[in-house]
Amino acid sequence: MKISGNYTIDAPRDVVWEALNDIDVLARVVPGCERLEQIGDNEYEGTIKIGVQAIRGVYNGRIRIEDIDPPNHYKLIASGKSANGVVDGFGTVDLVNQEGKTLLMYSGEAQVGGTLASVGQRLIEGASRQLINQSLKALAEQVAVRVAAPVAVAGAAAEASTAPAVGAPLTTAEAPAAPPPAPERRTVVVPPEEQLRPESVIFGIVNDFIAERPWAPWIIVAFLIGYILGRARNRRER
Repeated sequence: MKISGNYTIDAPRDVVWEALNDIDVLARVVPGCERLEQIGDNEYEGTIKIGVQAIRGVYNGRIRIEDIDPPNHYKLIASGKSANGVVDGFGTVDLVNQEGKTLLMYSGEAQVGGTLASVGQRLIEGASRQLINQSLKALAEQVAVRVAAPVAVAGAAAEASTAPAVGAPLTTAEAPAAPPPAPERRTVVVPPEEQLRPESVIFGIVNDFIAERPWAPWIIVAFLIGYILGRARNRRER
């Protein structure tokens, strides 16, 4: 299964890049994400509960980020499994600066196995596109919050950096060798009220459908009126 698309975010590219690399943001824009853990440099594990169409289920998976070119590009290698099957794939994300806005372009390919594979590629692809679109909308909202937030002035830190050192500094020869930093392990458990839950995703999908097809509600209303009138006529005839 191959999938690709793009989405425009009303924010500078560096702000979007920072959000895409913030585990707290990622945990809140992935539909159904209940837990996301950073297990090493550019590597994550998580639990996602999806309630949309053919890919419904609880998935445990791992994501690794490679080919990082800030703030332009990175590649994702992903694998996940649930009671319904397994998913392995890769994808790329590219950010293009567009006069203060950012065009996010994505593409990827996935292989599906187990019971999930019997559902059909078109159903899985359609559900995946819907989830990606809702995830990108949630990302745009998170970025908007960052842009609107006041910028904190770190005056104390600036003063500390310019303050004279106390005592004689160590020379290069005297300074002890610093041990290599251990991989950071961070875990974000998303509260239920902050999760991009299935009902929120479905509501967003319905809104997108209506926005793209403004005539659709009128057809539904006309169908309901016809159905009600037809039932009333049948009752009178009886």
